Amino acid sequence: MKSLIPYLVFSGNCKEAMEFYANVLNGAITSLTTFGTSPIEVSPELNNRIFDCELEAEKIHFKASDDLPNHSVKSGNNFSLFVSFSENKEKENVFIKLSQGGKVLFPLDDNFGMLKDKFGIQWMIVSDKD
Repeated sequence: MKSLIPYLVFSGNCKEAMEFYANVLNGAITSLTTFGTSPIEVSPELNNRIFDCELEAEKIHFKASDDLPNHSVKSGNNFSLFVSFSENKEKENVFIKLSQGGKVLFPLDDNFGMLKDKFGIQWMIVSDKD
């Protein structure tokens, strides 16, 4: 495993929230991608919503995005643990084990999978290979 990062999800105000956190924590937004420039297709009115954003402030590091209408969030289900793997076999094994007794939200493909484990914790499992 390479890293474990908290991942927050907002209801349309991700950019505002991340700018606020960067200011409060004396950090910086190190990457920001909108849905309009992301690899997934969305309706034009969602193009400016945040697909992925990353903030770093000394030893603090977390990611965030806006939700989508068919995956809306509310307080309590608006965060995940984001785990990056360099080995596909390890990534697949962890995904399978975490999903036992839980619910797969997005099936694991070459780059991404998401699940809620049997304790209600959401996990994003990704490959760090390009």
